[in-house]
Amino acid sequence: MKKVHIYIDESEINGTIVLGAIIVPEKHIYTLDRRLTDLRRQMLREMQRHNYPILNPALAHEDKYSRQKTERIRLAAGGLPEIHAAELWSSDIVFWKERDGTPVLMERHRRWLNKALALVEEFGIQYHRNVLRPEIQTALESAENDIYDTIKPYLTKDIQKDKVSKLQKDPYIRLLFGLIQGLDRVAEENKFTYKVICDSGKKNEIFKTFETFTLLKQYGSWRRLDNIDFQDSHSNTLIQLCDVVTYFDTKADYLKDGHRDKGPANVLRNKYFRRAWRRTPRPEGPTTEDGFFLFPSLAYAELMAMFTEMALLHSGGQQKTLPERRRRLQEIMKQFPDVFQGNYQIRIKRP
Repeated sequence: MKKVHIYIDESEINGTIVLGAIIVPEKHIYTLDRRLTDLRRQMLREMQRHNYPILNPALAHEDKYSRQKTERIRLAAGGLPEIHAAELWSSDIVFWKERDGTPVLMERHRRWLNKALALVEEFGIQYHRNVLRPEIQTALESAENDIYDTIKPYLTKDIQKDKVSKLQKDPYIRLLFGLIQGLDRVAEENKFTYKVICDSGKKNEIFKTFETFTLLKQYGSWRRLDNIDFQDSHSNTLIQLCDVVTYFDTKADYLKDGHRDKGPANVLRNKYFRRAWRRTPRPEGPTTEDGFFLFPSLAYAELMAMFTEMALLHSGGQQKTLPERRRRLQEIMKQFPDVFQGNYQIRIKRP
């Protein structure tokens, strides 16, 4: 069976959050990583030749951003510069130089970006995305029922309502889950198994140990998903490539008309990954025109299953109640999807 790796990273413009995903056949991972590493070595050589401030220890006191300090230490220890689209495009932060924004400097950085983007078509990479616009985020927060109150009968008393609420409203958790729902449909249609690798550092890392993906395989969901991992983008070149693709896709679609970067971003997208762009299928089940899942549907049940585990296992709770909370999750899942579609009442003893 064909195997692929799916790398996910985010971009945000004017309040619109985009999670982009590149699908890379497993057979190309090693070669693609080597090519991107070669590009990073070239970047370092040119940075050394042109005396970039980030490489000069005497200028460390001038660092204004935590990322500058972190990258300065990595580079001094022999690391390679990260292919970071926003910083390269703006010639800022790590790639700042004395006369920031000069044509020569910007041309150098955009040449590096072009080389990275050219690999998308060369290696047959596909690109998918999930988007959350500000108005949809606002609508979700105002219209959606509080998950804590919805499943309160199933929760132990030590679960913290404020943590459940924060996780429910976290846009990255919802976006990542929705993207994985869509990608799972892609995997079923194309008959491949897949591993997901995301940039680390956000609350959606709860999915690294998410039991719902395993528990629901018996009901037909996520049968082709191997696992989800979270890695530092600095050490994973393919997350860096996803960052570049997602960055320009986001600028092309969500910058305001007339912005000076919108046209160039469209040019890059059309030149390098127009053929890679794929529409991400919506999870099965009826939706409103805004994309909300109607009740009942499989997509709604999957979403409720995710929220249930989030509340039971990732919202506080004492260690001594963990076995009971795990038991309750498994008991609820046995009735999937009936529990979440309102067709079955499950009785759970309070601890």
